[in-house]
Amino acid sequence: MEKLQTLGLILFGLVVFVWRMVQKMRDTTRREQQERPPARVPLPSTSFEELLKQMQQQNQQGNPTTAPARTPGGRELPHEEAPKARTLEQPARKAQSQERRATNVSLERAAPVARRNTGLDHPAPDNPLRRPRPTAPAPAARRVITDRLRTPADLRDAFILSEILKRKFE
Repeated sequence: MEKLQTLGLILFGLVVFVWRMVQKMRDTTRREQQERPPARVPLPSTSFEELLKQMQQQNQQGNPTTAPARTPGGRELPHEEAPKARTLEQPARKAQSQERRATNVSLERAAPVARRNTGLDHPAPDNPLRRPRPTAPAPAARRVITDRLRTPADLRDAFILSEILKRKFE
């Protein structure tokens, strides 16, 4: 029952609010009509076709020429013409294709001429002096390495050196 009373109270408030707004609207309209009476514009007695004919006659007659403008001192103002508008359009220009033409020339760089190695190391400006690598280790060097790896202390040193000199990622 309380819900119906609350709902009825809200509806009553809404009705009162709308009624007050309508009363204010009527009062405002009445005041505006008293302050400025409505201006009635008489409708033209001519039809659209007659008005169109009048405008066409005026256009054919042209604008009446006016006396040239004068300065306050009585002299005529100089007649100036606006400079012609500059446009970047070139409508008469023929459209050109933006594609490149096919070429028969290779775009790869030419490889340098290969030369045989003479076995002598000659320093060149682009190649610094190189020392030849031995193709096979000498048998005496092999004996020295195997002798070193027989003792545990030298073997530990070799392992540490290999860890230091080994590449990070293999």
